Amino acid sequence: MLFAIYGGYWALTDGVSRAWIADLTPPELAGTPLGFYQGIVGVCVLIAGIWAGLAWDGSGRLPLIISGAVAGLVEIGLLFGRRLDPPAPPASSR
Repeated sequence: MLFAIYGGYWALTDGVSRAWIADLTPPELAGTPLGFYQGIVGVCVLIAGIWAGLAWDGSGRLPLIISGAVAGLVEIGLLFGRRLDPPAPPASSR
């Protein structure tokens, strides 16, 4: 039943995204952005399938450990990546 729902969702939404991409590009170049979009979708579906397989196999801890490590690295990057310059003092009004 869930596969039928997912298939229906995919059938209803996939054409909308393709039409939107086709509307945004010139007609003579429509194939390149559509192919790029489908390539990105294919890579993302492959990664999601591998991720789900890692979660399903064994204890399922590996995806959680990797997600936690990546989130920690992103947090460190955001913490040290912000501007360290002090804000400019307000202009004095005389």
